[in-house]
Amino acid sequence: MHTVESTEAAADPLFRRVVSIATGLAFGGMLATLAVFERGSHGKLSLRWHWAAIPLLLCGVGLGVQFWRIVWKAQREGTASARTGLKHFSIFLAVVAVTSFAYPMRYIQSGRRGEVFSGLGLAIVVLSCFGFLIWKTIQWVNANEPRDGEVDTPFEP
Repeated sequence: MHTVESTEAAADPLFRRVVSIATGLAFGGMLATLAVFERGSHGKLSLRWHWAAIPLLLCGVGLGVQFWRIVWKAQREGTASARTGLKHFSIFLAVVAVTSFAYPMRYIQSGRRGEVFSGLGLAIVVLSCFGFLIWKTIQWVNANEPRDGEVDTPFEP
């Protein structure tokens, strides 16, 4: 079993509550907007209040809070089952997020869908490239760092 030491901030209960509730509210807000999308009389996407926004908001808050419980459990225990649980829950949240993003697309006028999807494809390519560059930069920086427990000795010619 491998435990990971948490940072000082992550061990603080107030920090954990703030992060959990903020993530939950963000996720809940995303889900709540699904209930208020509709196609307006003018044929464009519009928003109108619907009672289903409240249960979706509460569901999102619960999912966000549960996500951080699973993260901190995986960090505390460090077991393979805890990491697997985190991976599965993260995949579930990713599917919910992508579905929540795609759902309003059905309200876009059919003549405009091509433009929207081409813009979306371009955004995915650009963001993926930036993500790859960030990942490679982190790998490059970490390649010159000493391993845990090792002392960095200065180079002497």
